[in-house]
Amino acid sequence: MQSLYCSKAGMINDEITSQEFGQLFLKYRDRFIAIARSYVRDEVAAEDIVAESFTVFWDSRKEIDIATVPEAYILQMVKNRCINYLRDKANRLRIQQKMHEDSYKAIMAEIGVLGKDELGLIFRSDIATIFKNLLDSIPESTRDIFLASRFENLTYNEIAEKYGVSPRKVKREIQHVLEIMRISLKDYLPLLLIVYSLLNE
Repeated sequence: MQSLYCSKAGMINDEITSQEFGQLFLKYRDRFIAIARSYVRDEVAAEDIVAESFTVFWDSRKEIDIATVPEAYILQMVKNRCINYLRDKANRLRIQQKMHEDSYKAIMAEIGVLGKDELGLIFRSDIATIFKNLLDSIPESTRDIFLASRFENLTYNEIAEKYGVSPRKVKREIQHVLEIMRISLKDYLPLLLIVYSLLNE
């Protein structure tokens, strides 16, 4: 295999053949995946990032003009894609956090309906704490499904499609949360029916 190093700026396609590219891919693919995985902490995502980087390099080889070894150029693409992946993930997490905060506020607003004088401030505070602790204790996937059913007005089928689960699992998760609520509110039996009716409107 001839050297892939370009001593001066030149078109990559003048230096590398499809056979050389295949050898380059076999030699560096696993190394680059390991590097990408160290950044993104996800095996599948790392493999996709490396595959995309090699593909873009080969498809664009006629337009790319560099004065360095192709593997260094590809590695830089891998790193850039890892940065974009992490940035997108951070944005998604920020959006999800905002949605959860908004959903929690909506729950508190519903609980506010219970804020009649005869219930008393202590009862309202206790119930709010129970709901907050419940949201914090259940798995994220269960919380997402429950909140989607209560505050996004989605059907079981729509929720199932959104989160990639079966409608039966959606129903089971929602029933599970409601059962936990019934247990958590056992000391507030006079209020339980009111809370349950609000959650099932």
